Amino acid sequence: MKKNLLLTLLLIFLMVMNGVLLYLTFKEPNKKPRPPRDFIFKELNFTEEQQMKFQEVNAEHHRKMRDIDKHTQELKELLFSNLGSTDFLDQELDSITSRIGHLSEEREKEIFSFFNTLERMCDAEQKRKLKRIVRGALRPPGPGRGGPPPPHR
Repeated sequence: MKKNLLLTLLLIFLMVMNGVLLYLTFKEPNKKPRPPRDFIFKELNFTEEQQMKFQEVNAEHHRKMRDIDKHTQELKELLFSNLGSTDFLDQELDSITSRIGHLSEEREKEIFSFFNTLERMCDAEQKRKLKRIVRGALRPPGPGRGGPPPPHR
């Protein structure tokens, strides 16, 4: 019974998060975000060589993230296609949600690996700025918070 409650809570959490994502996506459909690489180039004052290396690393990172996101979306579609099905077993629910959890773990590891690689490309001053940017991005959104901190001059 405890396992079913945990899975039900996880399922509700995932549904709420998807709803929030959809709301944020459609809230301002014409507003196009600035590419993160432009922000990073500007804030870290990358050299031409660093920019070229970053573009390579960034392209690979985005490929991996798209693959993870695609697989996650397929699993979520499979999960919710069984909504209300009497043939869908708790064991199948456990298996799918467990695989979604593993993909989430892969996603977080990939993000960490990307920033770790980025940090190794930086000189001492750029590393300091990057740490400030990452700390700002990790803050929870809210009034006056969220997103990267303003440029330090």
